[in-house]
Amino acid sequence: MKIRIASGIDLGAALAITASVLLAGCGPSTADASEADLAATGPDTRTTETHPEHGERHTMWVTATAYCSRPQETDGDPFIAAWNERLDPKVKSIAVSRDLLEEGLHHRSSVWIEIDGEETGPYLVLDKMNKRWKHRIDVYFGTDLKAAREFGKKRVRISWKTSPAKRNG
Repeated sequence: MKIRIASGIDLGAALAITASVLLAGCGPSTADASEADLAATGPDTRTTETHPEHGERHTMWVTATAYCSRPQETDGDPFIAAWNERLDPKVKSIAVSRDLLEEGLHHRSSVWIEIDGEETGPYLVLDKMNKRWKHRIDVYFGTDLKAAREFGKKRVRISWKTSPAKRNG
């Protein structure tokens, strides 16, 4: 097959236009998905359910990512969390975005995480995320960078029980 190109046509531009037309409709992969590309998360998805083992508890859909105790991911000692508590790689724990604190996820709350219909936990809330994040948890993987990368970013359902407010008296 012989391709003829009219004089004055930029071959590079023609290839770029052709490629963009052919690739139209190919959205970003889930690894590159922005927050807007994910299904709804946050307080609008909050419900209450009764679990056979845990009783009444709250649920909410959030975005989950992963983190490790590495100097590159922290402001100082990679094993010291935002509440000045030492993280232990053997303990299942998470960091929560600060907006989730208002939803009842407090320091040392127990949280169950449902991923693709399978529930794991409990995880302890031992860390807080940067203020820029909303409707998000960060699952702690100790020093296992490979496992954290494999976890990636996904939409998960979390469940937790809120304790009644303590009365002074």
